[in-house]
Amino acid sequence: MFENLNQAYPFNNNFKHNMKTIGLVAMGFVLLVLYFQPFGINFLKSEHDGYFVLGSGILSAVTLFANTLILPGVMPKVFDPSKWTIRKEMVWNIWLFSNLFVIFSLMARFLKQIEFAEFSIFKTGALALLPLVLFNLISYNHSLKDKVVNVLDNSRKHWFGEEKPETVIKHDLKLSAENGKDVFTARMDDILVFHSSGNYIEIFWMDNQIRRKKLFRQTFAFVEQYLKDIPDFKKCHRCWMVNLKKVEALSGNSKGYFVEMNKLGFKIPISRNYISTFRELLSRTKE
Repeated sequence: MFENLNQAYPFNNNFKHNMKTIGLVAMGFVLLVLYFQPFGINFLKSEHDGYFVLGSGILSAVTLFANTLILPGVMPKVFDPSKWTIRKEMVWNIWLFSNLFVIFSLMARFLKQIEFAEFSIFKTGALALLPLVLFNLISYNHSLKDKVVNVLDNSRKHWFGEEKPETVIKHDLKLSAENGKDVFTARMDDILVFHSSGNYIEIFWMDNQIRRKKLFRQTFAFVEQYLKDIPDFKKCHRCWMVNLKKVEALSGNSKGYFVEMNKLGFKIPISRNYISTFRELLSRTKE
């Protein structure tokens, strides 16, 4: 059971989307509390209730902003999307809830000094849970939507290419950025390597015999999933994926192995775990 906690889990680090989500969560929290008036909160009878709800909404937005936009930038290795798991997601949610609970408790204590109704631990915890639930629901819906779009796009190519399956392998590369607006396109045969660079990927490809490089807002895990059915692209390192057709040779010794590509201009590290696999794959490719 605990092994399932180490399974990959989508981590949403889209800045623009998270900003919108935080705004919606703050407004949604305020409107829900004012409308349903849980635990006797009634801003019409007590202005202190209104101050508490408004202040809690603002502080919820500040807390989520700090933890979802600032903290991942300060600790990129901890929040690496390619290494994000269910366990990390659970721990992170507990951390967020703890932050919100403390802030709501301090807000309630402060207003209690000016004749605000006493807040129990249960009431404070229930209110602190609300913005967290809203944030996760919106974020999960966004991730699910992206997955559905990608599945439909890939399925469409398979459905219309059943009679010529080779066209699936030879189709052009078309990657969408996390913001949903930027798109990178190129011929599969022109791609050299993909490199993970934090929340971005570096794409190296050939354009009319000229080597090009682009820093693109997308995760390495997404690229792995996108190219999983393309046999020419294989991962040789936790941060590198290469086009086997472009590999010239393997070099190195026990201190380190590398993949060599013509016109790339540098060597690519290859993990020891991939050495035997790559030797076999390259021998088949050269035949």
